[in-house]
Amino acid sequence: MTVPVRSTSGPSSTGRGRYPTPADGGGKGTGPHDDDRLDPVFVATLRTSITKLARSQRAERQRDPRALPFSLISALSTLQRMGPLTPTQLARLEGVRKPSMTRALATLIEGGLAIKENDEYDGRQFIVRISDKGLSAVAESRRVVDGWYSRRLSQLSRQDLADLMRAGGALARLADETS
Repeated sequence: MTVPVRSTSGPSSTGRGRYPTPADGGGKGTGPHDDDRLDPVFVATLRTSITKLARSQRAERQRDPRALPFSLISALSTLQRMGPLTPTQLARLEGVRKPSMTRALATLIEGGLAIKENDEYDGRQFIVRISDKGLSAVAESRRVVDGWYSRRLSQLSRQDLADLMRAGGALARLADETS
């Protein structure tokens, strides 16, 4: 698959880090789709920004002493989204080994956040589903993080917010392609 790319001529001098367009005085060779190379500065900036946001988001969530570790919230979110799963299925979706998921599930079940049930199709297996308490924990975690994002976003200029809103769809597609 060919990825839309940008020439290595760097971002515009507008101070907002966006690429120049013909209207900005940028001509041939300055748009994001003009050649076959990704601008390494753009790639590094995007990676660094996403990593910093993810760390800050996790740190905000963990400021609450009652907050669950990210790995447990992630497993609960997957159960919420996908429905009941076997430990093996959940481990595969979460990208962890089965022994790690077994320990995580024991914690979730013990805390009443997930429920272990017999698999009606295979008596040798069990499935796990999220409980009402688990749904509440996921909702609270999202509320905390959404509040943090709202506070951060409210500090941006109208132009930065407009730029982010335009980029939101592309970021969502990028995230969907990597999951």
